[in-house]
Amino acid sequence: MISLEDAIKRYNIPVPRYTSYPPANLFSDRYNSEDLRRDIIESNQRGERDLSFYIHIPFCRQICHFCACNKILLPKDEASIEQYINYLLKEFDLIAPLIESDRKIVQIHFGGGSPTSTPSNYISAIVERLTSKFDLKSDGHEIAIEIHPGYVGREEWERLIELPFTRYSIGIQDFSEEILKGVHRQPSLVPIGEVVEQIHAAGKRVNLDFIYGLPGQSAVSFSKSIERAVGIRPDRIVTFSYAHVPWIHKQQKTLERRGLPSVEEKEQMYNAASQLLTDAGYRQIGLDHFVLPDDPLAVAQSEHQLHRNFQGYCPLELSGQVYALGITGISQLFDSYAQNLKSLAPYYEALDADELPTFIGYKLTPEECMARDIITDLMCNYRTAPLHHVRRYGLELSSLSQLPFLDYKALEVMAEDGLLTITDEEEIVMNPEAHLFVRNVAAAFDQYYNPESPKGYSKPI
Repeated sequence: MISLEDAIKRYNIPVPRYTSYPPANLFSDRYNSEDLRRDIIESNQRGERDLSFYIHIPFCRQICHFCACNKILLPKDEASIEQYINYLLKEFDLIAPLIESDRKIVQIHFGGGSPTSTPSNYISAIVERLTSKFDLKSDGHEIAIEIHPGYVGREEWERLIELPFTRYSIGIQDFSEEILKGVHRQPSLVPIGEVVEQIHAAGKRVNLDFIYGLPGQSAVSFSKSIERAVGIRPDRIVTFSYAHVPWIHKQQKTLERRGLPSVEEKEQMYNAASQLLTDAGYRQIGLDHFVLPDDPLAVAQSEHQLHRNFQGYCPLELSGQVYALGITGISQLFDSYAQNLKSLAPYYEALDADELPTFIGYKLTPEECMARDIITDLMCNYRTAPLHHVRRYGLELSSLSQLPFLDYKALEVMAEDGLLTITDEEEIVMNPEAHLFVRNVAAAFDQYYNPESPKGYSKPI
């Protein structure tokens, strides 16, 4: 393999994040609510039978300067919060009759925004409504919620742990109160070690999420946060690379005035954190997750059965077609994506007319489905057998070079640089030292990737 320094110079360029394929910048308003209605009905016969529901709670008590999520400030009156929840449930009531009743829920994920900015009784009501219509899969399911610990006191933590969540995703970002203050974020109200102990005592899982690349951070300071997290021993520790996209999220411009770490400094933060975590017995999953050896993600990856959707990584057995509820939520069906309207007023207006609140979407061709499955496999398992994937769609090829959507020449160059190996069976296996550049390898299968027009992309480091 070329040296890491040379690899960074050559491959640390803007590439899609591949949380979906084709990327969301190709979604169009030509896809409408009737298209989604048709695709939901078709989803009963095509693709996974299991159901995954994404619940978008957009409210935040304050807006963090680094945030790239879809969010709005929490209304001061509870009636406005209740109004949103009622409309979200109405959206579910429009979707539910289109889904065959014998299908089982394998995943429910609450994201935001900050779902816990909303009183827990509303969160509970949503779970109850979903599970009153569809049974949870008895041999395995996950109900997860993202939590901003800066506004959750001890009593609220007790209520949350009593709810039927199986995993809690706590957004720490950094343990340094000075760094949090610089990005307009409140530190945890309750000591995180105490919270994790309570969650584990209830027999549930927890992950602590961090961001590297924020103003004021260094390899030394970020290592202190990771060392503290390791001492708490959550099931998962996640190290997200800060994506600076101020042309999309304007509040990020504030961070430029404070000064952002260089690429080299971010690399040092990542390497230091990775070393600490692997030395502590955590296994790396994908680009940014580190999990204990008995975690379901570790087991799935060892069996090459790891999957990823808009909710994040999950074992293939816990993945289903995704039906999103709430503003900006994105449904992921067998061969289509559909994003909901992004503002409250038009979202409410559509539901008042008994219409699905679709904003934009995309219908995949069979060729795009093949590329999606290959890219997802690469991003999750660091390896893929492209010819196996395309044969599932009825395309018989004798050579990888015949794939119509593959830039085979770019793949060969990356193989020569040592990023990957192409086996005799034409399986692609990433070099462990090159995992950071898996998005670059995935881009070789992306017929829409244009390195000359990087807007909307982000760098691997």
